[in-house]
Amino acid sequence: MRRVVIMLCCLAVWVVPAPARVDAGLAEFGRGLRERFDPGVSRGLYVKVLEAVEPWEAIAGRIETNIAQSDWELVASWDLDPPDVCPARARVYVVRNEDYDRAVLAKGVRRAAFLPLRIGLYRQGPQVTVVFTNPEALSKVFFADLPFVEQDEMMALAREAKKDLVTLCVKGMQGTILTQQLPPVRNDRDVRFFWSRAADQLDVVRRFPLRGAPGQALEAVCRRIERSLADPDTGWRLVYRTSPGPGVCILGVSNPRVEDQALNFSGLEWPSVLDRDPCSGLYHLTQFPLEILVFVEQGEVRVGLLDQFWRMRFYLWDDPYRTGAIFMARDPNFAARIHHSLVALIRRH
Repeated sequence: MRRVVIMLCCLAVWVVPAPARVDAGLAEFGRGLRERFDPGVSRGLYVKVLEAVEPWEAIAGRIETNIAQSDWELVASWDLDPPDVCPARARVYVVRNEDYDRAVLAKGVRRAAFLPLRIGLYRQGPQVTVVFTNPEALSKVFFADLPFVEQDEMMALAREAKKDLVTLCVKGMQGTILTQQLPPVRNDRDVRFFWSRAADQLDVVRRFPLRGAPGQALEAVCRRIERSLADPDTGWRLVYRTSPGPGVCILGVSNPRVEDQALNFSGLEWPSVLDRDPCSGLYHLTQFPLEILVFVEQGEVRVGLLDQFWRMRFYLWDDPYRTGAIFMARDPNFAARIHHSLVALIRRH
């Protein structure tokens, strides 16, 4: 009799909330179906917010002041090295916010590949342009595998982050203020069909047994990679290191040759009619630097890289003659060389 009572109680607990679960499941299914057929909202991966004919130092200084006066932190700034063929100056600011980091990491330590955010400015002739990587577009892709309730939560957070980035870029500025979304532009349907598996694109390239305190083990691995980066013969340099939360650190790395080719400063051999502008990819600069993710997971310290072929398609797939297809038609091994070079760097010590 006691067993029967227990079984009935368990059945009651299961049956009572069932309608709510069914409704939630149907809503999830219906929305997923809609997003597979309805284009929905389109979002550019980059946002242009300012064009100004002002001194470089004045605009850069104002951005730095705006960051210092906000609840965002300037992690690093560094200038890219465009060669003489592209008469431009370019800089990337890497920024982070504690609340934003905490919310992202609450969805899993591997989500740190989504962090941090970047602001870019570049000068061509007398005009300085300010852009940033769109957190809404990033959020839609990097959290597409979560239930829609959680996706909506992260999108709301990304919208607030986007407003903050606009303020950091335009507050106190003279010039033309814009909110122009730049390609690659992707809609909800594109994400569901082609980009919803972003969470699977982190390749674990090295594992270390977890000995001692997790924080100390993590620190030891990060320092090993930093020692490798200190060798100029690798071609890579450390731009920043940040720890957005316990059990994870991010190393942002730069390689002038990689940036040169990806942004098409020097370009590769193409008929001149298809390649008139050696600076055509410059507004993509906030895809850099590249990240090495070091994190504690399942009793190990793991080192991860975003799949470089996926990463290039994601950040550059909008100009088949200049940027998007550099790794296919121009140089099919470009992404593989980046990956192998970073793996060799990580395995040096």
